[in-house]
Amino acid sequence: MKRLGYRVAAVVCVAAGALLFAAPVLAGENDATIASMPQEKFDLIEQNVVLALSSGIPGMQADAAQLVRDLKSIRPEEALTQTVVPLMGVLKDEQADPASRILAALALNTLESDKGDYAIARTAQFTDNQKVKHLCSWLAYAKKTGRSADARGMATLDPVEPLEEFGY
Repeated sequence: MKRLGYRVAAVVCVAAGALLFAAPVLAGENDATIASMPQEKFDLIEQNVVLALSSGIPGMQADAAQLVRDLKSIRPEEALTQTVVPLMGVLKDEQADPASRILAALALNTLESDKGDYAIARTAQFTDNQKVKHLCSWLAYAKKTGRSADARGMATLDPVEPLEEFGY
């Protein structure tokens, strides 16, 4: 019986390893598919993202905000203007999950819209959540000065420190 358990564990490990190595290749294929997608389908994706952002479900909002960032990186020519107001709603909602609010701020920063930049700056001033306040202050400073916040010692580029600072 133990031998069967070891064999099953070995098969699961091999399958997980294969998926781990295949994931970057599959992601690249998906990026190419999205990049060559007809405009009508892309607009449908944007509408579904707006619905997810408006859902009030923390995980769905966080995923949708990250999807906005991913879509913008794959198709930088797209403005994704329909997502700006729902992202602002998530960012400004003090009752929303902080992770969703942080991803909404990052997505708004990626979109580079005047409304989004204003929402980030106002949230930096008025939010009670210190994690969200810190990130929004950092983003607002970088946008206003045109340089990264680390130039004045406000943040570091070490990939581990900011995550620890946000409690992750």
